[in-house]
This record gives sequence, structure tokens and C-alpha cells, in this order.
Amino acid sequence: MKRSTAIRIGLLAIVVIAMGGLAFAANRTDGKDDKSASGKAPPVKAKSGLPIERVVIQGENFDLEVAANDANIQRGLSKRTEIAPKTGMIFIFPSGNDRSFWMINCLIDMDIAYLAPDGTVVSVYTMKKEDPQARTESDFDYQTRLKRYPSGPGVQFVIETPAGTNDALKIKPGVKIAIDRSKMAGYLRSEASSRN
Repeated sequence: MKRSTAIRIGLLAIVVIAMGGLAFAANRTDGKDDKSASGKAPPVKAKSGLPIERVVIQGENFDLEVAANDANIQRGLSKRTEIAPKTGMIFIFPSGNDRSFWMINCLIDMDIAYLAPDGTVVSVYTMKKEDPQARTESDFDYQTRLKRYPSGPGVQFVIETPAGTNDALKIKPGVKIAIDRSKMAGYLRSEASSRN
């Protein structure tokens, strides 16, 4: 190999190594937080084991547990004795439809917002805790007496937050909440693949 060719290969190797170093430096954080180069925090799981998704609601960050399968949707926030401020749950459905929630085994009041596929709020309620199921009360009788909170048509996402959130942040029909639909669809795909 000629000396000039060896020098060119050496210089090329130095340039490649330098560029790799610059790319690494551009992607690392300063150690002050856990955010990646994309500016998003890495996935986190709640005590419940559910993933947490950060959703901005009326300018405020909410860390919402993600319910994307039948079991987690049915369980929801039941049996919780508190919902910390700026937390709650987002329920993800495959498509827009009429929905209806109830307060089965729920120990505290909570707010609910029903959202269309584009994140527009369709309806809101403050759901009140119900008297617990009596020892002599059948499951059917208990469930029959619980108040239903209907969504209205075309709802794909549902957000539950601490009671008073809807009023405090002026969340009402027509308000838009930015929902990362492709990420939400990813949760549904993940649930579908885990069943197969």
C-alpha cells in the first residue's frame, strides 16, 4: 500500500471517530435529569405496574397510568384511597364510540373527561363515590344501583383525575387535549401482541 493511501485511510478513520464522538456528545444529557436527547423522559411504571404517560392538560403536566386492555380498563382507579395531584389514568380504546363509566369499588370522588379521537373533550363529570357493596347485596344489585356517567358519541380516550381538576383547569366540552395518537396506538398494539 502506498504511503499516501495509508495517510488517507488514517485521516478518514480519525474523521469517522471524531464524528462518532460528536454524535455521542450531542445525545448525552448533562446528568441533571433522566431525559433522552428527544427531550422525553424514559418510560416509567406506576406502583400498579402500568406504564405512565405524560399528558399536558390545559398547560399542566399530568402523569397518567395507561389502561389499554379490558382488565386494566375494568379495574381503573378502583380501591384507591387517593389520587395524587397531577396524576390519574388514561383509558385507551381502539376507536371512537359511546362509553359509560361507573364508580364500582371506588373509594374517593374523581373527575372524568371523555375525549374524541382528536383529543377534543366531549363531556366531563365529577363522579361521586358510592356506598360500598353491602354484605347482603348481590353483585347484580350492587352494580345495578351504581350511577352511570355516559360519554356521548365518538369517544376513544378517557381521562380520570383528582376531583376538582376539571373545574380548576376549566376542562369542558370543546377543550382540546393533545393526545399522541400513534403512541396510544402503540399501547394497544403491545396489548394485542402480548395476548398472542
